[in-house]
Amino acid sequence: MKNILFVLILIFPVIITLFCFSKVLDMSSKLQFISEVPIAKENSRVKLYIDKHASKRRIYFFVKKDSKLIQYKREYRGLITNWRIALKNEAFVSENHLSFYTDSSKLDNDNEKPFFSLNNERKNFDYYSDVFQYVKEKYFFYLLIFCLIYVFGSGWLIDYLGGVTQHKALVILLFLDILYLIILLFW
Repeated sequence: MKNILFVLILIFPVIITLFCFSKVLDMSSKLQFISEVPIAKENSRVKLYIDKHASKRRIYFFVKKDSKLIQYKREYRGLITNWRIALKNEAFVSENHLSFYTDSSKLDNDNEKPFFSLNNERKNFDYYSDVFQYVKEKYFFYLLIFCLIYVFGSGWLIDYLGGVTQHKALVILLFLDILYLIILLFW
């Protein structure tokens, strides 16, 4: 039973990572690079709006297409992500031309669309990090529930099979898994 628990504790973070990686690659295959001219809304000189005081950092801009106003919007979660996104995109607030990736499979009649990797035409680490943030936001509560079940279930099994004193290596591995999952969920 100890070997099964060891394999479970070792494999679970790998399964979660592979799930996120597959969703990022799937999402990335649907994205198309486009370039748009943003418009200032409501007599503002700003063309890229960054909500700095929101619980989630929101970045959005408006584009006029076929007499319709389309809002491209992204929400970010996480303390590190909030500040990194704000500092990176602050230079684009008054840009006359924005290039980004968006989902080409979405219908054009949507008034709000997500965008990825602002003014970055290469699919580099920043691009995949941005797509990962979107996937993490989309599946956050499912990941959180699975991780909590994993942590409490593994802790209970270790306790049931003899406790911390008999399974020190498993407890250290579980602690590292918990640390990894916290970074994965709240980064």
